[in-house]
Amino acid sequence: MTAGKQEFLDGFRLVLPILVAPISFSFITGATSVQKGLSAFEATLMSASVFAGGGQLLALEVWYEPQAWLLVMLAAISINVRFALQAASVQRKINHFTPLQRWVTIATLTDPAWGMSEVRHLSRQVTFWFISGITVPIYLIWVFGTLAGALLGNLIDDPAKLGLDFGFIGIFIALALPFWKRTGALPVAVASGAVAIAAKLAGFAALYVFIGAMAGVAMAGFMAHRKAKRAQTP
Repeated sequence: MTAGKQEFLDGFRLVLPILVAPISFSFITGATSVQKGLSAFEATLMSASVFAGGGQLLALEVWYEPQAWLLVMLAAISINVRFALQAASVQRKINHFTPLQRWVTIATLTDPAWGMSEVRHLSRQVTFWFISGITVPIYLIWVFGTLAGALLGNLIDDPAKLGLDFGFIGIFIALALPFWKRTGALPVAVASGAVAIAAKLAGFAALYVFIGAMAGVAMAGFMAHRKAKRAQTP
């Protein structure tokens, strides 16, 4: 077995237990898209080209006739802006990729791919094939799951009532657990969570995700600054 194939299988084995989440979430997205007036083709094309679950669902929530395109785009961007932070984080781990591999990795970055790459980096080098083993099955499931939801979603009155979208919350929890091993993780998590909750209650809509993330970054920077000052103190 070649090294690339082994790396791909390593990524696939890691992501396999959580693939139930994109299966259910993509079905809901497809069903919701059709309920909002999109055709099955349009819904599938959106998932294939946008590839952003939370952003797509939020955009669909503000979708109405006639379409307010600016509002739809801002809604999608607001919840997916976290990927800018994730891309900046993973960029340091993929500098050895070819330019094309880096572009593909960043363009198709998912929460599982980011989280698992961060954990992988703690013990060994992250490879393009490892990330592909995570991303490829998620992408295929997302596209074909959306198509299935668009074609069959009318059999369910309200797919969201099934609570299938909770799968992604479970994924976030699972991805966050390994980071508790890092020094200073608790203050960063508390700051990020508290500010995110406050922003949500204050009516910042999907921007609460980004605001909470920036609060965590600020706390991490503050802690790093204090650590550096202590090191300089004789």
